[in-house]
Formats: sequence, C-alpha cells, structure tokens
Amino acid sequence: MLLKDKNVVITGSGRGIGKAIAIACAKEGANVGLISRTIEELNNTKKEIEELGTGVKVVVKPADITKFEEIEKAFKEFNNELGLFNGVIANAGYSRMWATHEFINEKFAEILNVNVLGVFYTFKAAYPYMKKDDKKDKARFIITGSEAYPHAPSRLTAYVASKYAVVGMQKAMTAEYKKENINFTMVLPTQIDTSLLRGKKAGDGNKPEHVLNPWDLNDYYLFLLSEDANRIDNGLIFTYDFQEVKKVLTEAPSEKRENWEAFKDYFKEKAPKSYENVKNLGKLIDFIITRS
Repeated sequence: MLLKDKNVVITGSGRGIGKAIAIACAKEGANVGLISRTIEELNNTKKEIEELGTGVKVVVKPADITKFEEIEKAFKEFNNELGLFNGVIANAGYSRMWATHEFINEKFAEILNVNVLGVFYTFKAAYPYMKKDDKKDKARFIITGSEAYPHAPSRLTAYVASKYAVVGMQKAMTAEYKKENINFTMVLPTQIDTSLLRGKKAGDGNKPEHVLNPWDLNDYYLFLLSEDANRIDNGLIFTYDFQEVKKVLTEAPSEKRENWEAFKDYFKEKAPKSYENVKNLGKLIDFIITRS
C-alpha cells in the first residue's frame, strides 16, 4: 500500500473532494483524521472507509476552520489518537457569485475567512504535530487551490482573491520552513462536481461533460503524499494540464506510453503549452501511467 501506516488529516472531508481524498488515502493504508462542520457527513465518510475493510484508524472531529480554538483542539486530539501527521490537506473551501459592486460585504469576508484564514489556522494548528524528523520522508502540507488562479473568472472576486492569496501563502511558507522537512504543494482543479459548483445537484449523474468527479483528483493528492514527491516543494499541480496528459496518453502509440521519458517528446508535439507546465513533474506523469 502506498501510504501504509501514515497519518493524514483532511479538512472539508465530509463531502466532495475531501471525502474522495480521505477514502483514497484509506484505501492506500493511511490512518485518517476527518474535519468538517457537519458531524453527520463526517460519520458517513467514516462509515464508507470502515466498510473498505482496510483496518485503518478513522478519527472524526467536527470543527469550524474559521475558529482557531476549535481547529487547535481538533488537531491536538488527532495527534493523541493517531500520532504525528505525515500529511495535512487544507481542502475546505467556500464561494458565492455576485457582481463585485453588489457583493454582500459579510459574504466577501466569509469567503476570505474560510479559504485563506482557514488555511492559515489549519497549518498553525497542525504544525506542532507534523512529522518533521525525516529528510527522506518529509511532512506534507497540501492546499486545494483552484483554476481561479490564474484565470480569475468574473463575478467571483472574493473566491479569486482567496485563491491568489493561498498561492502567495504557499510560496512564503515554503521559504520559511525550508529547513524543517515540510513540503508545501497545491492542487489547482478545474470545475468539479461538488456542492461548491452545482449545489444540491452535485453527484446526480447529470454533470456537464467537462466537469470532473471529485475522485478524478485522487491521484494528484496520493502522489503528493507519496515518497515519489519528497523533493517537490512549492509545487502547483494544474489539473487541466494533467487532463491533457491523460487525453494524449490514450491516443499515443503503445511504445510512447511506457514512461515519461518515452512520452515527453510526443506530448510536447501534441500539447506544447501543457508540456511547458508539466515538464518538471515527470514523476507525477510516471505515477499516472503506472496507475492507469
């Protein structure tokens, strides 16, 4: 198993991307700590994991990531029950859509609180319990970003501002903790079939074709938690580019699909723009090829 006996904590893990990540980590042998505001959703995730029969530990802690005291208490209890954390995934997110001049002030602040302050609080609360003693297997702090950086769609000003902010936060934290055996990385998805995008319709089986399922992101998070990503720091994983990788892989001759070395020139020819964005992430492409 890829993550056997590792401890991973995921915020926003009651549904959507966070739930999919939690189940994927558990399938790979990781013990998981689950956080969201809704205990019922957390218990549903826990039940699905326990039904896998992998025997991993699953600990749930309802908490509001905009309230530091709640997050601090949750991470302390996770540490007591699981031990030191190999990975922490700051995944919880929130958005609303309005014309900027009509944006409700309180909602603008709420989006920033969840998407920016929530990431800060998550790291601050987790930091004392992250496993920082092994240079060959560093602790991982992974943020769920968005294609809103750098594309900045209109009528989502607060969300866009928050996603630009966490890219800057990651860069600053990477520099600050360079010598502490913590790697900082981010997955920046395109549109995903979650309640954040489709509200109550999420998961109804009628999503537009271009919209991904939450579990379509699992490989990115699993890779970033794996030993193969031990040297990747301040990495930005734009899922659009890797969807291009997957598409071109399906069309490539068999001899070009063996590994990144065999595939890269073919991919550069077929998708030069995406090639420039992924050329330094060949290990992730090898990971995708191996698991496909």
